[in-house]
Amino acid sequence: MSEIDAEIQLKVWKELAISKQVLMNAATEALKLEKDCTAEELKQAIEATIKRCSEAELEVGKIKEQARLELAAVEQKLAESRRALDEVQASLSEARANEQKLEQQVINVRADNERQLKNLKESLAEKERAIKAINTTLSDTPENVVKKLKTLRKQKMDEAEARKKATEALSALRKDKQQLEKSLKELQAQDKSEEQQAA
Repeated sequence: MSEIDAEIQLKVWKELAISKQVLMNAATEALKLEKDCTAEELKQAIEATIKRCSEAELEVGKIKEQARLELAAVEQKLAESRRALDEVQASLSEARANEQKLEQQVINVRADNERQLKNLKESLAEKERAIKAINTTLSDTPENVVKKLKTLRKQKMDEAEARKKATEALSALRKDKQQLEKSLKELQAQDKSEEQQAA
């Protein structure tokens, strides 16, 4: 072997030794070991670090799996909440439609009541005019007076009966109106409670 080859080999070995020493120093420093530790201590420290890394990777895998399961549970709860919200909104829409129908029914009942009351008043006024006309056309002879009294009595009885029927009809209409208004108030209260629950 020539002298140049020997020098090159010596340089290579020197470089390798320096590189190995730098690597050992970096490893001991990273592992927080003494600078003059043995190769066996370095090996044990590296193996312990590798073991800790493996355990940490396993732990990270477990944490990722747990996070995935928790995320799936949260997504399921979110889907259930959305379904419940859709159902509440559908119920609310239906309740509003029912409320509008009830309001229209109340308006119709009021209009019917007003028409019937107006008709009853007109009928009563017409009967009073007829009675006045009869009184003026009839003479005051005793027979006519008796006839008039009988006719008047019959008319008064008819009128009392008509008034009684009108009063009963009006009372029934008022009762229906109160029931409709009560139902409307209940629906409005239910709507408000459902809106508060949805909020």
